Amino acid sequence: MADMPSVAPAAAPAAASKAPAPADPKAAASPKGDKAPVSQNGDNDSWEVQIDGKPVKKSRKEILEAYQLRELSDKKRSEADKTLQEYNKLFQTFKQDPVKFMKATGVDFEGLATQYLAKKAEDAMADPKDLELRKAKQEAELYKKYVEEQKAAQESAKKAAEVAAVRESIHKDIIQAIEESKDLGLPVDEELVIAIAQKMMLQDMKQKPLNAKEALPKAYASTQKWLQGMASKMEGEHLVKWLGSDVANKIRKYDLAQLKARRAAPAAPQSLVQPKKDNAPQKQYKTWSQFKAEKLDTIK
Repeated sequence: MADMPSVAPAAAPAAASKAPAPADPKAAASPKGDKAPVSQNGDNDSWEVQIDGKPVKKSRKEILEAYQLRELSDKKRSEADKTLQEYNKLFQTFKQDPVKFMKATGVDFEGLATQYLAKKAEDAMADPKDLELRKAKQEAELYKKYVEEQKAAQESAKKAAEVAAVRESIHKDIIQAIEESKDLGLPVDEELVIAIAQKMMLQDMKQKPLNAKEALPKAYASTQKWLQGMASKMEGEHLVKWLGSDVANKIRKYDLAQLKARRAAPAAPQSLVQPKKDNAPQKQYKTWSQFKAEKLDTIK
């Protein structure tokens, strides 16, 4: 840890008995202050300190922060030294008196020693053939456990490979379905792929499972319904903000193109206009007097 940067003392103030120099009336009358205001706690005061042999100006706040950082670092180093001393003491105890060390760590040394000696005595009094048989059984159990672990690992790897293959096949089918449905104008997007996969999973188990081409229209319809429901409840300003300016510009561009296409459409040819026939029989409408005489007056 580097030592605290040495602080060069500020210039001593002038003696109190010495009269201050008369102030310049022009400077006093000037409304512009060139000097920065000094806070009451002296945070803007600066001192010249030595860092790597070079004089550097530091504020009071920076010097206090450096001091606090050094105090914290010294505290952490003291705690680390204390922990290291305790570890070295414990390690020395283990080297000099292992029994004491084991008892200090909570190990039942006497019970452990009794079991060890009993095992050694049993092995010494046993028949060598029994020892060989016991050893063979242990090795057989270890080998059986190893074979079972290898078999379980192979089955797990096989299942994982099958799941990965099915997942890859479904992903390819979904991408192909999106690319073939160009009339919908849907992009190959990750969120859309997930939505289609969810539609493929949400199915009636009694019916035939949905494939990607069957699930795509359902995902499109549900997404369209949700978007239309949200958009219909929003004002134009919030709708543009929600969709974004890029989407709004695409909609404006499409509307403008449709308007230009309608204006540029040619008029219907004259040959297709049906001429009005003057000699065509016209329907004769009855007057009120005729209707009254024929209908109402005949009622008795």
